[in-house]
Amino acid sequence: MPVQSDHHADPWPALSYPDFVGTQYLLHMGLQAVGKLKLASPFQPQWSGVPMWISATGLTTGPIDYDGGAYEVHADLIRHELICVTSRGESKSFKLASMSVAECVARLFALLKSVGVDVSINVIPQEVDHQTPFDQDTQHRPYDPLMANHWWRILLSTQRVMRHFRGCFQGKMQPIGLMWGTLDIRDVFYNGKPASPAPDADYIRRNAMNAELVEWGWWAGSAAYPKPAFYSFTYPQPTGMEGAKVSPASAHWNPTMGEFILDYDDLRASKHPDEDLLAFFRSTFDAGATHAHWDPALVGSGKPT
Repeated sequence: MPVQSDHHADPWPALSYPDFVGTQYLLHMGLQAVGKLKLASPFQPQWSGVPMWISATGLTTGPIDYDGGAYEVHADLIRHELICVTSRGESKSFKLASMSVAECVARLFALLKSVGVDVSINVIPQEVDHQTPFDQDTQHRPYDPLMANHWWRILLSTQRVMRHFRGCFQGKMQPIGLMWGTLDIRDVFYNGKPASPAPDADYIRRNAMNAELVEWGWWAGSAAYPKPAFYSFTYPQPTGMEGAKVSPASAHWNPTMGEFILDYDDLRASKHPDEDLLAFFRSTFDAGATHAHWDPALVGSGKPT
């Protein structure tokens, strides 16, 4: 049975980082393994082709080319299944439940093999502090279906507000998606000018931070910031950004992270969360674009002419 059958469920459900962290770990590593399947596709600038897409039931890779056809992997976070379908009509799944990362990834590749997909990935996790290969990560991890469902519903709601905001922009954008390396949903605007990655940037950063941008996103928290939050940053960071006035009133500049933060619990407490999140996106974009001297013509009305 689905965990959530209420069609009027709260679009901004509660999510506590300390309670979610165990489930988050299993989801993060499992979705990294799924996301790495997309690396077989041709590279697109700033990694625009590799995110997982937020769907009506969870997350999906979208079609991945294979053997003259395609396959697709879905993480259904209502029925809590990992599903693989192919253009030849095959469809197989397994239940998402408490298990080790090693077991989860082994089940994923057994699932792929069962529908005739023979592929491999680099089993070293990306963009995390530890380097334990997936197949050696044998500690049993919890999977709380309700919290996994809440996490996805927040992604879905965040995407909805992002889509409202991005209609005003006339420049280059990327599809909204879940960056499985850092496990955050993000939206990015570019002004068309190149940028230089930091001298110590790794392979991922060199190919991500090579253009001027403003980015927004949401993540469920980390050991360094142990609560869910929305963020916004401008790259390269322009002088004076930290003093910009942004909305809503609960949004603030975090000097350690070098970005604006809006804590998720503050948004949940709002009488108008969608409007407040839209204000956060608008005001932080205005701050970044103004301080970085972006062309004002990049911002339009968001309406067809």
